[in-house]
Amino acid sequence: MKNLLLLLVVMFGLKNLHSQSREEKIDKLISSYYHLNRFNGSVLVAEKGKIFFEKSYGIKNFQTREKNTNQSIYRIYSTTKSFTATVVLLLEKQGKLSLQDKLSKYFPKFPKGDSITIEQLLTHTSGIQNNVNPAETKDEETFLNFISVQPLGFSPGSKWSYSNSNYYLLGYIINKTAGMSYQQAVQKYILDPLGMTSTGFGFKDLKDKNKATGYDFLSKNNSREGVNYDYNHPHAAGAMYSTVEDLYKYEEGLKNFKILDKETLEKAQSRFHNYDYGYGWTVESIQGKTVIGHGGAGPGFLSFFSRIPQDDITVIVLSNTFDGGVPEVYKGIISLLYNHPYHLPKNVKISPEQQNRIKGLYQSADRNLYISAKDESISYFDSKDSSGDTFFAENEKKFYVINYENDKIYFEFEAGKNGEINSLKITKNGKLIREAKKISSSFLWGAVGDSTPNGWNGPDVQLTPNSRNKNILEARNVALKPGNLKFRGNNEWAMELGINEASHLVKYGNNIKITEPGTYDIILDMTNEINPAYHVIKKQ
Repeated sequence: MKNLLLLLVVMFGLKNLHSQSREEKIDKLISSYYHLNRFNGSVLVAEKGKIFFEKSYGIKNFQTREKNTNQSIYRIYSTTKSFTATVVLLLEKQGKLSLQDKLSKYFPKFPKGDSITIEQLLTHTSGIQNNVNPAETKDEETFLNFISVQPLGFSPGSKWSYSNSNYYLLGYIINKTAGMSYQQAVQKYILDPLGMTSTGFGFKDLKDKNKATGYDFLSKNNSREGVNYDYNHPHAAGAMYSTVEDLYKYEEGLKNFKILDKETLEKAQSRFHNYDYGYGWTVESIQGKTVIGHGGAGPGFLSFFSRIPQDDITVIVLSNTFDGGVPEVYKGIISLLYNHPYHLPKNVKISPEQQNRIKGLYQSADRNLYISAKDESISYFDSKDSSGDTFFAENEKKFYVINYENDKIYFEFEAGKNGEINSLKITKNGKLIREAKKISSSFLWGAVGDSTPNGWNGPDVQLTPNSRNKNILEARNVALKPGNLKFRGNNEWAMELGINEASHLVKYGNNIKITEPGTYDIILDMTNEINPAYHVIKKQ
């Protein structure tokens, strides 16, 4: 008996040691990103119905220095789509709609609406082009007037292309079929039954001590708040907020068929026509495992919510920084759980002088690449697909990002005979992907909008450096009419600046309003790249 007890104690101890080791590894992984200002948020990991790791990092408010907790509330953006799809499937079960219903049934004036189905909206196979501009999506009438005149990207059902517009339309269809508003339907059918009391809509007006402030940029010494969208934006495509614990309730409720029956849930979370997407869920393979979930990204916040059904593992990562390393943390956790290699970033200090040498406009055969640097953070933006990321440093000239397959994509900057950086090579697994030549050390900023002479399609009103301060860019004596204006780089949307509710410039911000016609001076002050300033001054 004594030997048996000793054996049980040893086995129990080994099990605990393994569990602690796993938790410690996850904490070390996340902490390595946090200490480099690359993660700020909350993480929950569960297995077989039990949470074995839950921890929060960083601050929820830069001004007050309050720390994030496991109850911190974050915007989850496109993770909202899974809620929208779930309500649509419930309404189908109730006989209030059919996935084969044509769009024309609900919007008779929509062009080609008789060739687009609800199922195609759910699966991003409708051909309707993506749009999330707040000015064009503020309500159903405005959105329909705008989207109805846009050409389809492809014949409905023939291809797959992610489009938020599909889910705006689904939200409006729910309004018409549920006998209540879209928000009320989500509350009634999902949030209330599962006790998700910290999840909902209207983040901008939310009064809760656990509410996290969203940042486009956040470091120990600097911050820039992201634009705080109005209650209804981006509607059924991404207007919700939540916590890691509430999202875990959602996952457990779905898994135990408290919301959808087994057959419906399995269909929703299966690939549609071999695309990596079902009904409101991404369906992908990571480390040889099928991973079901949805991510979300928008001003101030990033989210990843996923489940590995085969092993009943749930990973939830929420962040209140837009440039945080959420994808890297999320992929690293999954790799770690399955004993696959994962990345621990190095703490490589890049001098301000080297940052200035690196930043600028680079041009390859088919695209422009913008390299920006601020407060020890170096980022790139790709003009062709409007993508971008913040680099991890290998050394002072070699940097990398991590793609979805967990591969490192290297960016290596090369100097000419004069010692100045003049080119960039991008490689993956030792193979050259792209070469780019440095065209300029500064960005060619301009003003664009329907208030400008050339409208939203440009070319932009070019801003030129002030003769006494190259960081102040200006265009003098510009004829403007009533309308809207934004700033963007090199006549492309890879880099754009609008305003938040405090009228501060932020990425992906709202339009700047021009109310009176006249002659204006337009000034963009980039002295502080983290918090740039602007003036649009009407001349007498």
